Amino acid sequence: MSVPSLRPSMVILSVLLSCAVRAAHAEPVWPSADPQVRHPEQFDPRRPLDQESHLSVADGFTLVLVGDMIIARPLTQAAPVPGFDDLLRLMRSSDATFGNLETTLIDIRRFRGAPYPFDGDWANIGLPQVAPDLKRMGVSIVGRANNHAMDWGLEGMRETGQHLDDAGIAYAGCGETAALARAPAYYESRRGRVALVAFATTFRPTTDARDPHGSAPGRAGLSAVHLSLRVHVRAAALAQLAAADCQLYQRSCGATPAALTLNGTSYVLDERDFNEYQIDRADLESIGRSIREARQHADLVIVAVHAHECSWDCEHGKPMVPGEFLKVLAHGAIDAGADVFAATGIHNLGPFEVYHGRPVFYGLANFFWSDIQEPVPGELFALNRPLLEQSYAHPERATDYDLTAPLNAASFATPYTFESVLAQVRFSGGRLAGVTLFPVALGYGETLRTSGTPRLERNPARAAAIFRQIQERTAAFGLAPLNYTVVRGAASVQVP
Repeated sequence: MSVPSLRPSMVILSVLLSCAVRAAHAEPVWPSADPQVRHPEQFDPRRPLDQESHLSVADGFTLVLVGDMIIARPLTQAAPVPGFDDLLRLMRSSDATFGNLETTLIDIRRFRGAPYPFDGDWANIGLPQVAPDLKRMGVSIVGRANNHAMDWGLEGMRETGQHLDDAGIAYAGCGETAALARAPAYYESRRGRVALVAFATTFRPTTDARDPHGSAPGRAGLSAVHLSLRVHVRAAALAQLAAADCQLYQRSCGATPAALTLNGTSYVLDERDFNEYQIDRADLESIGRSIREARQHADLVIVAVHAHECSWDCEHGKPMVPGEFLKVLAHGAIDAGADVFAATGIHNLGPFEVYHGRPVFYGLANFFWSDIQEPVPGELFALNRPLLEQSYAHPERATDYDLTAPLNAASFATPYTFESVLAQVRFSGGRLAGVTLFPVALGYGETLRTSGTPRLERNPARAAAIFRQIQERTAAFGLAPLNYTVVRGAASVQVP
């Protein structure tokens, strides 16, 4: 089959993949983690199980949440960026501060592992000094389950954990086995014990942790929730897919089938186009047990997920709306005992809701966005050789950032990549008392030394635009309207 004859079919396939627009609303039942008491007389009446199932931090407890932290160097000792200290004051004055650490912290001079940028993506790297610097900023607990957790292999994962341990920052989402990766992490604050359960739906192959099975040992890695994708398409689109399947693989050559699989993706006939992400039930069961354990052992429980899967137009030059399956995860996590649900991964601000009196952040965007990524593995240059040849007259002269620049231009040349919020959540009387969103800018267009460093956005018009992003994406996600009042430059969210 000649190359020219393949091109129309592949173009059709590409267009159809980009047009799968919405995730399904079919929600699998979240398996209950409650073992269900059979004989109450077996328990101490003064210590009933349900007394451990409630939010119990001291009145006035304040939690700060930020998004993806891609940070390469210590910043508290760097030349001051106006507005950065304003955010640090909020973080330091909170009872606990959470963020997603999306990088590896290693001393490259002594490192004995290797990078694994097999898919052409960056192998994120930061200096070991980042860990104590985050501690100085007020960061107390971080999630590590994300698609960059294993950029530098098991050695990088382990060294990062050691630096965080030395700095006194608790973390969840990585471990030597699936059980350890699933396990809650705890931060002891003066106003209550905080637990974190962290997992990812977006991760690289074989980076998900596994438990031993028979005589096969377990595998270190991240806590993963596995998804399977089914793309629902209308009749005309399915007919085109069937034609491509026939032309390429001599299948689906008769009447248009009701379903087919092409290039590893399953398609089914429907009256509308949308992505359906099916969640692995066994993963839900184990995550549910981790949340129940965290609930029993902590005064406040955070559940965090790193997810790139989107509802429509994934990474096509406009903000991503997260996949509908996140509602299943968020609502199930809160029903299982979580007090806060936080999603990262889409690299822009996402929707927000209050579900059963608990805040749900469907996209906390970026908090640190360091374009100083060095060293860049040679493999990354090899995987992106066509891009370098297209971008430079002398690609052989390209430095690490000479490669980073066109990669960023292809995916992140958008103002919303550099806009975020710092979320402050307050609790009182065993319930949610308030949510305040502080607008954050990351210095889009500045030099590498300051770009990507967060600072409080003081311009009222730009701050208002940041808040509108959340409001609009909340509406697009089919949630209740986000109502807020701007007070002294911050959005005070109306909490039902």
